Parts: sequence; structure tokens; C-alpha cells
Amino acid sequence: MDFSLELGTEVLRQTPRALRAMLSDLSEDWIAGDEGPDTWSPYQVVGHLVYVDECDWIDRTRVILEHGTGHAFRPVDREAGFARFSDWKLRDLLDRFAAVRASNLETLGELVESEDLKRRGLHPTFGEVTLGQLLATWVVHDLNHLGQIVKTMAKQYTQAVGPWRAFLPIVDA
Repeated sequence: MDFSLELGTEVLRQTPRALRAMLSDLSEDWIAGDEGPDTWSPYQVVGHLVYVDECDWIDRTRVILEHGTGHAFRPVDREAGFARFSDWKLRDLLDRFAAVRASNLETLGELVESEDLKRRGLHPTFGEVTLGQLLATWVVHDLNHLGQIVKTMAKQYTQAVGPWRAFLPIVDA
């Protein structure tokens, strides 16, 4: 499927709702659980999502629209949200994410037209990229982290499922 601004926005709009539905009112065991060293808990994933929504997607969109390939994107510290939001309650993080995402989608609608999707920018690692690729990545980034949360939560019960593990490939993914 080729990237569509309309279809991509549908997913981006739903992510805060999906996170709230998945994580609200869960115990700390679910929220703080991870898969071991160098893996992220659901709480950390939400902090990451808030952080990159604050400083990445729309900023990079503006760089492409204003500077094209004449100005590279600033690198993003993928784990900066961990420290920034370390003392926040999950409920507050989810509220912040919903607010920032709503604002970003409003800005996206004001800034970008379908004909802009072929415009190019300069990624510090990948080189030239299109705005369409950046925005498609935003959508898949959300889906990737939703899947990461589900997988991390499922793995908390890897041993508890006993023999049914053979039918639950998510716990071995």
C-alpha cells in the first residue's frame, strides 16, 4: 500500500486511544514489566512516544518543507523520554500524549498537502528521504510500539501458560 496522508492520519489519531484502552488501570507489574536488560517497559514506551511526538515528527516535517535537503534533521535521543518522564504517573503521560498528538495532527493538516509528500529532506543517517517516507514511518513507528507493548505484556506470562506456549508464538518472539 502506498502512503496516504488520510489513511496514515487515521492510525495516528487512534494510537492515544489504543494506549489508554490497553494500559489504563493496570497494576504497576504490567506497566513496569519488561523483557530483561536493554528492553523497554510499557511505561517507557509511552514516555518515548510522548517525547518523539514533542520533538521529532512535526519538527522534521517543517525542516523538509522549509529547507528541503539543505538542512539535515537533528538526531533524536530515543531514550530521552525515560528521564524526562520518570516521575510522571502513567495517566498523566497518556493525557500528555493525547494532547500532543492532537496538536501535531492539527499542525500536520495545516502544513501538508498530498503534493508535498514527494518533497525531500536530509536524514543524518539515511541521507535523502521524502516527506511521505517520514510520515509513513511515523505511522509504522506507532504500530511497532503498540506491538512492542503487547509482546512485552504477553511475555510476563511465558511460564504461566504452561503447555499452551506451543500455540502462543508471541511469548517466544
